[in-house]
Amino acid sequence: MKAFRSARLGGTFALEDIAALSPEPDEVVIALHAVGVHLADAAAAAGDRLPLPPTPFTPGLEGAGTIAAIGERVKGLEKGDFVAAFFPWGGLAEQAVTKAGLAAKLPEDMGVSVGAILPVGYAGALMALREASLRAGETLLVLGAGGAAGLAAIEIGKCLGLRVIAAASGAARLRLAAAIADEATDSGETPLAEAVMKLTSGRGADVVFDPVGGEALEAALGGIANGARIVSAGFAGGRTARVNLASLFGRGAKLLTANLPLPIQEHPERAGEALREVIAWAASGKIQPRIAAKFPLAQASHALDYAKSRRGQGGVLVTMKD
Repeated sequence: MKAFRSARLGGTFALEDIAALSPEPDEVVIALHAVGVHLADAAAAAGDRLPLPPTPFTPGLEGAGTIAAIGERVKGLEKGDFVAAFFPWGGLAEQAVTKAGLAAKLPEDMGVSVGAILPVGYAGALMALREASLRAGETLLVLGAGGAAGLAAIEIGKCLGLRVIAAASGAARLRLAAAIADEATDSGETPLAEAVMKLTSGRGADVVFDPVGGEALEAALGGIANGARIVSAGFAGGRTARVNLASLFGRGAKLLTANLPLPIQEHPERAGEALREVIAWAASGKIQPRIAAKFPLAQASHALDYAKSRRGQGGVLVTMKD
């Protein structure tokens, strides 16, 4: 089988022939049709994401396909089932292996492109936001709302009964998010904290979902409510934020982190439950995942470059089958 991998992090990645996979008793092997690609994959491939993944390294945290083999203790899944799944890396390949609890059946009429991007962006956002002890009617501020992670968080927030404010820089980046969220603000036009305070009648945002870091989060901290929860879900902006802990202390705010590879490995049951929930939402039309670009497996390096560019509004896919 073919896998996109490198012997070392930061090295040259290429398609290689590797041995066929075999499942452990609690695992399944999935013949992949499509795989979602994220900034996390690019960062891990460069050796810039902690914890460092094992080498030789194949990126890929999510995908969809058909089960090719099952372990002897697996129940509820069968060979040939059409599933979406989280992977503890390894998805950019013709086949990937994962814990059975990290895979969930997809409706037969759901397109593989949709199924392949539900685990990381959507189930990942659901897990991250639930760590923030949400209450219906609270205000969620989503930073980086024009990107795939931001768009997913907006839709998940709406499903959870939150009032959602989308924030991005530039009208083009904000257009799609503004059509989904309750309110939207162009951080390139109006200082973010000022805009959020105006939209919340001076209260501030109860929860901040931040896949950007850096200046975006720094600007948002002036617009949070007392008792706010800030969920740090990545550093698409290129650096971590310089956070004044005294300002958080003064508002009784909490800073939470959502480093998805860790709960995938440590809490697979929680990840699998979240995945099944977002699959049901997608099937009912409550969420509508969007695809920004598709690449064949032979062009996986281009998919990583596209994800790093942050040009598209939606998921980035590598496809093995149409």
